[in-house]
Amino acid sequence: MKLATAILLSGLLLGQSSITYVRTKTNDSAHCLRWVVNAGARRSVAFVQSTTGAPTLGAGAFDAVSRSAQTWEAQMQACGSVDFVEGARSISRSVGYIQGGTNENLVLFRSQLCSAVVSPGDSCIAAGTCGNAHDCWDHDTSIVALTTNSYIVSTGELVDADVEVNAASATPTIVDSPTCTPGAISTNCVANDVQNAMTHEFGHVFGLAHSPDPASTMYASEPLGETSKRVLDPGSKQFVCDVYPSGQASKDCSSSSTPSSSSSGCSSAGPIPFAPGVLLVLLALARRRPDGTLPREA
Repeated sequence: MKLATAILLSGLLLGQSSITYVRTKTNDSAHCLRWVVNAGARRSVAFVQSTTGAPTLGAGAFDAVSRSAQTWEAQMQACGSVDFVEGARSISRSVGYIQGGTNENLVLFRSQLCSAVVSPGDSCIAAGTCGNAHDCWDHDTSIVALTTNSYIVSTGELVDADVEVNAASATPTIVDSPTCTPGAISTNCVANDVQNAMTHEFGHVFGLAHSPDPASTMYASEPLGETSKRVLDPGSKQFVCDVYPSGQASKDCSSSSTPSSSSSGCSSAGPIPFAPGVLLVLLALARRRPDGTLPREA
């Protein structure tokens, strides 16, 4: 069984209606990423939050992530076949899939930049492992959050999905209002809303790529103070019904899927964009970072 790690390469999928959404494809564009569900059954997909949380936000950050998950779970209950559940918090600070290891679908906040804590000659730089080795944000500073998906190359079956939230150069917030203004960003106003970003990232966890529709939950940037992505747009809801139909097997790409050669990450706009993903191919595992990155406002 060959696994791989990569940034999201997206293809446009047209659902049964005129509503569109974009699915993440395998590196060779032969399959779409998805959690495999057998016909006539439901599948439980669990995620866990790191116990460290967001240093400046307290328990409210955990609650915001949980609300994002509940938004997707509500849609799964409406027409889908996955039970998206939250497990007990984890002490893990490590992103990525380890064959034969104890793997968790982990959500964690990185509160320091790797550029500030990693020595120039550290071997983790060449290996691309500084984030885990030093518990630091090892991605572009304009990225708000980033999801790493691990999947079986020959089928597109997801086996692991981890979300890193940038608490090092971005400003995660959990309040509802007012919107922060450039030059006066703090946790007392809405800067990079945690629930907004995590609802987007959980879309990547299920196999969605970035949407070209600015009104979509899966649009690749978030203006400063945005909270609209907390709510699923019609296309994202349709994705659940089409790809994870209740009572049926989860669906691979349809004949209407169109491969795309582009890749991207998630940042916040305003902007911090969702940062572009980087393709990493491991020996036995394919890990893929979603093409979406939310840009943030400065």
